[in-house]
Order: sequence, then structure tokens, then C-alpha cells
Amino acid sequence: MTTQRQLPLSRLGHLVPPLLDGAALIALIPITQDLPWAAKAAWDIARIAARDGRRVALVDLCLEHPVLHETVGLKATEGIVDAFEYGVSLNKAAHEVTGVFIIPAGSETAHPADVYAHERWRKLHAGFRSEGALLIALLPLNGLAQFSATPDGAIALAPEGLGADFSLERDVPLLGVVRDRWLPSHSRTSPPPMPMPVAEGPRRSSRLTAAFLIVAALAASGWALARAREAFVAPPKQPATAPRPAPPGAPRALPASPPTAIERLDTLGWTIQLAAYTSLDKALAHADRLSADAGVPALVTPLPQVGSGPVWYRVLAGSYATRAAAGTARANLWRRGIASAGVGDLLLAPYSYHAPAGTSLDSLRHKGLPAVRWSNGVILLGAFEAAEQAAYTQGQLKRAGVRANLLPRMGTP
Repeated sequence: MTTQRQLPLSRLGHLVPPLLDGAALIALIPITQDLPWAAKAAWDIARIAARDGRRVALVDLCLEHPVLHETVGLKATEGIVDAFEYGVSLNKAAHEVTGVFIIPAGSETAHPADVYAHERWRKLHAGFRSEGALLIALLPLNGLAQFSATPDGAIALAPEGLGADFSLERDVPLLGVVRDRWLPSHSRTSPPPMPMPVAEGPRRSSRLTAAFLIVAALAASGWALARAREAFVAPPKQPATAPRPAPPGAPRALPASPPTAIERLDTLGWTIQLAAYTSLDKALAHADRLSADAGVPALVTPLPQVGSGPVWYRVLAGSYATRAAAGTARANLWRRGIASAGVGDLLLAPYSYHAPAGTSLDSLRHKGLPAVRWSNGVILLGAFEAAEQAAYTQGQLKRAGVRANLLPRMGTP
């Protein structure tokens, strides 16, 4: 029996990067009828791979049922089939979307096996390796069997997991299985089935360098991929750590794992993550626009990356009692054109810092704090999934000399 490494959606940002180090070609294999779910998982993996500036291309090779272009917000357009069968340039077939080069399936083909077996895949593999870039192929299991190139590894996309007897039937390492959540275990409680908060912020062409792909005339057929200045990709979810005792005089934080009776209070903790920025000013401006123009109150949550990486500022819209209510609200944002279809991850982030009464919003922002005025007039700072996630903001408050309480955002405390 082979142990399959689990890659739950809620932990992709932490678990996936080590699997992709040194790889130039990775196959993502949907083992599910829910292809939109698989496409969203593939899109998350590609953005995780590109978040540190690595050049990444994601190709949709689910040629019989392509859905990746819809997931990333592209209209039906020319793609890999047009490049391989009709001579369309890869430069024209590729589309830069939030730091990742997307190559959709493109036109229908009567011969998908010929696309999988095309000799150019070997050249592209060599070209990406020479450039230190990463090519990710989203393709069905039968496509992997016919693929002319040998991927450096494969990741199965299976929301309910795989059977112990699953096999790729090809000499390609199975790096892991992306699923909705951890397998149930009597020794630990599974985390809630929340998507990994990878932000899908609005595109800002003025903030991105012109994206291009150059198909080299060399045997390697390498691609030179232009980098975006700023990709709206959220930081990895922080691994859970044991809460530390607060120093004397520090604001009292709620416990990381509140008792069941408190967890079930009407805190209206569900929210929608619409974007993430490395600039606090941009994140606050986005939140202010949502509140002023769309009537949707929004919060900004700072989350530092592990190590010396930048701090990312999540933009979280709304506050809802249930995940279903947050999903309905997100669909309404899509319908109103406030967010592009497919944009927005649902998070349970029930805790926020409440600023003292009489505090000036401008004075808090001048001190570099992510303060917003909520719909009830209270000034809030961030929204956190657990108390330990608020440690960075707590440190900011202490340095700024601001005493604020970490409390359920709304509802009965």
C-alpha cells in the first residue's frame, strides 16, 4: 500500500512550494467529474508557484472539456490546439493573468492524442528547464499516458482523495493528492473545508509590465516570460502554532481554539477575500472603494510571510453568519460587476481588533495600521481566522501605543 501525500486546499500555500522546487514540468491530473473544482485547484497551484517571481505557464490540456479559461476569466480564445495544429504563435495563445501565463485549450480538436504526443512538448520541457521556469500541464489521466514529454512529477486533483490502489500507470512520481480537506482521523479534528486564500484581485494593466512569450528558434524552444511588477497573490496560510502567554499589559487575545459554545455564537465571521496586496495603501484604497461605491464594508488583514518575505494585506469583503450566505453574497458581487466571475475565496475569520471609542481613523492609518470604519461606525483592524494569526497586528498596535481588544467582529460576545 502506497501512502499518498495529502495536499488539502487550506494548506496548499505551505505544502506545494517544496514539491515544485527544481521542477520544470509538472502534470496536474483531475481525478474527478468536477472539472471546475480541478481547474480552480490548478489555478491556485500555478499562482503559488509564481508568487516569488518565478516564471510560470499553465496549459489547459483537458481538450474534451476545457474549463480553465472560464476559471481565470478569459473568453473563448485561441490556445494550445491552435498553436500545435494551426501554427498560431504561442505568444498569441498565452495570456498573462495575475502573474501566471495561461494557455487555454483553444479550438476543438478531433485528435487530442496528437496534441498530447506532439514532439514539441520535449523541446518546451527543455526550454523551461534552461530558463529556470515552470510549465504546468493540466491534463487527464489518459493524456498523461500519451504525453510525449516525461513530467518531473504529477499531482492528482481529487477532492475526495484516491483509493490505495491508484496508479499513474507511468514512471512519473506522484507528488501528492490535492483534496478538499484532510482525511478524517480519530486523533485530530479536521480543519474546515476552506479554500486556500489565494487572492484574485482586479487586473491593473497600468501596474503590470507588458506580458509576452518569445518562442525561441533554438532546439530548446525556450520561452522568455515577462514578469509582472505586482501579482495579487495571497501569502500561504500560516501553520498553526501554540498560543504564547501575553506579556503584562498587552491586549488580552481570545484563545486560538475557543470552546464550542463560543464558536457557535452569531459572530457573522464568514467573509470574502477579493484581493491581497504588498502595499497597505493599495489595500485600504480597495477596501474604501468597496464601502463607498458598492456599499460593501471591507476589512484589511496584514499577514507576514514566513521568513523575510513581504507582508501581504488581504482585502476581505462583508460579514456573514454562514458559508452559504457568504457564497450568495459573492455571487451577487459577480452579478453586479463588483468582482469578476470566479474571483473571491470564502474564509471564516471571526476575530478583529476593535479600536477604542473616540479614536481617529486617520490617526490610526498614519501609524501604518490597517484601520477601517465598519458599517456600525466602529473602527476595526483586520479579520483573523484564529487569535495567533493576529500576532503581527498586535505587535503593530503595541508599537503605535494603541490599546485595542481582539473580539468577535459582530454578534453576541
